[in-house]
Amino acid sequence: MIYVHEHTWVKNMRKNVVKKKLCVVFTCVTLLIVAAVGCGGASDTSSAETAEYAVPQAVGGKALSKSADLNVAEDADNMSEAAVEGEAGGGEAPSENAEPVTDTSRKLITTMRIGAETENFDDAISTIEAKVGELGGYIESSDVYNGSNSNKNHSSSNRRASFVIRIPADNLGGFVDSLSDAYNITNKTTSVEDVTLQYVDIESKKKALLTEEESLLSILESAETVEDIITVQDRLSQVRYELENMESQLRAYDNQVDYSTVYLDLDEVAKYTPVEEKGAFARMGEGFVESLKSVCNGIKEFIIWFVIHIPQLLFLAIFVAVIWISCKKIKEKKASGVTNNAGIKSEAKEEKTTLEKTEGKDGK
Repeated sequence: MIYVHEHTWVKNMRKNVVKKKLCVVFTCVTLLIVAAVGCGGASDTSSAETAEYAVPQAVGGKALSKSADLNVAEDADNMSEAAVEGEAGGGEAPSENAEPVTDTSRKLITTMRIGAETENFDDAISTIEAKVGELGGYIESSDVYNGSNSNKNHSSSNRRASFVIRIPADNLGGFVDSLSDAYNITNKTTSVEDVTLQYVDIESKKKALLTEEESLLSILESAETVEDIITVQDRLSQVRYELENMESQLRAYDNQVDYSTVYLDLDEVAKYTPVEEKGAFARMGEGFVESLKSVCNGIKEFIIWFVIHIPQLLFLAIFVAVIWISCKKIKEKKASGVTNNAGIKSEAKEEKTTLEKTEGKDGK
């Protein structure tokens, strides 16, 4: 019995030892895998950041000097650490050389399209130009068409104007209110574009390029060979070119954000387009008044037409009179010819009768 118990105890001890060994092996393998993955990620991150910010190390197959390589590597490491700290702190890089972003407001580009009617076209043009200048804006482009004022239905004229107006964003509401008070607004649309993300992205890239520019300048001062100087200067030219492009984009965004764009179409009319549906009696009254106006306009247009065409009418009257007189004379000549012929015939007949009577008397 004692032998059996000892044999069972030995078997259990062996099993426990095997299990412990397996746990130790599994734990070691797991730690090795985790360590390998972490090293691979760190290597990828370091290589990506070095490729983005480091200066190319060769020109025409020749390598930079050791001192330049060490400086570039140190600068790339410093920039990578600053970028990581900036992302952890909400996207603000604590680099001493980078310019801080002072304007944290949203970047909104506002564009409006307005259609308006006016009864006094010339005064409206002058008023709009004066109002734009008063609010600190400017007219980017204008197209004014001075067409004829006459129209068959007399409800509108052909004079119209189109403006592209830039108004400070703070004064846009006041400008639109002044248009609504002075003219009949037929249509109005507003669109707002948020470019905050694009603006912040360009500013972040600009700060990184400024940091790289300063690093390149320090490397240029310590460069020892001509190859090193040419390589650094080439990269420095590229960085400055990219900086100019980004600054141009930022200025364009600032202009569009600070000055809203208004597309204004202005038409001259004799009567404003109704904005509300009116009742039956109001429509009948307006229709009757419009009919009277149409009759008066018809008479006025006839008088204008008659006065304008007096020379043609006189020429036509003279031509008709000449034809009428000529026809009358021709008829008179024909009538006198017929009368003469009749007289001659009657005289011949009388002579013939007289001769017959004379011959009769001689015969007797």
